[in-house]
Amino acid sequence: MAKRRVKTFKGQKETLPIKDKRLLHSFMNNLLLKRDLATTDVKRYQADRNYMIALLGFNTAFRANDLLQLRVIDIKKGYVHIKELKTGKMQHYRMDKRLHKDVLDYIERNHLADHDYLFKGQKKKQSGISYVLPLTREMGYKIMKKNADEVGVVSTFGMHSLRKTFGYFYIKNGGNVITLMKMYNHDEPATTLRYVCWENDDAEKERSRVYIAATK
Repeated sequence: MAKRRVKTFKGQKETLPIKDKRLLHSFMNNLLLKRDLATTDVKRYQADRNYMIALLGFNTAFRANDLLQLRVIDIKKGYVHIKELKTGKMQHYRMDKRLHKDVLDYIERNHLADHDYLFKGQKKKQSGISYVLPLTREMGYKIMKKNADEVGVVSTFGMHSLRKTFGYFYIKNGGNVITLMKMYNHDEPATTLRYVCWENDDAEKERSRVYIAATK
């Protein structure tokens, strides 16, 4: 069977996960700092939005397009039920309670209605009617890459890195690769391990932590 090809667009290289937990915390803290230092309502919303994109991306493993197309009603009850744009398959599961609270606080802070996009982008006007589009994948990529550069992430980082980072730490923390494969809607475990960049040195580090002996 042919190996899965990694998609890129507009000359972008394959994006990679963050594997260092300290660097991951720096990434998130930097987004929060921008929100705290915002000097206008618009900048404060944008910074809050960018933090929530990363928070949901790191904790749900949604594809970039599915993440950015979320509306408030899709997620506010704490039970996610969406149809993937790429595969047409359904994703439905209950969110972590802490993450759900973060989402509800975000919705309340930004006065979002049920059918608003969770991550608002450009405003448009047609036939005298104003409406708001969701943030585009390209703009999401630029936002995440800029933040990654600011905290010293040296690998190529973008929207898909959020999804890959989820998978990497899921495996690192003892998660079942078959379960992760199903989360990603992959066909084979090998595809999933390649996708999250689980490599030989990762396996060796985990093996060095194992010690089994008789109890005294």
